[in-house]
Amino acid sequence: MLKSIAIVAGSYLLSIVLVLATDPLLSLLFPGDFVKDKVPSNAPLITSTALFVVVSILCAWLCARFAPGGASGHVLWFFIVGEVMGVGAIIPNWSKGWPHWYWLSWLLTWPVSCWIGLMLARRGADSSAA
Repeated sequence: MLKSIAIVAGSYLLSIVLVLATDPLLSLLFPGDFVKDKVPSNAPLITSTALFVVVSILCAWLCARFAPGGASGHVLWFFIVGEVMGVGAIIPNWSKGWPHWYWLSWLLTWPVSCWIGLMLARRGADSSAA
């Protein structure tokens, strides 16, 4: 049980760290547009969302790959934690001038990313078993 919690929590914390680590990259790609206390234009927001999806898939795959037992249940909990934390982050930021599509896109891509990560882990397990 403790290992399961550690895998889910660790995967989620890794996703937070990796998403935050994309900020310097976005600042380099979009100089002057992706800076603190400024709402970026659509191009950096779309790029940020794309990087979020890649990170989400990777972390869901890691969660499923290292799950002790049923990978589906672990990724389900990874998904639930992410959605709850996402809603918790959106509520205070909803009226800060950022486009609403940006926040909603993260909430809507999270379950798809989790599913893709799970499917990739299953595919890897199936091919290594063969």
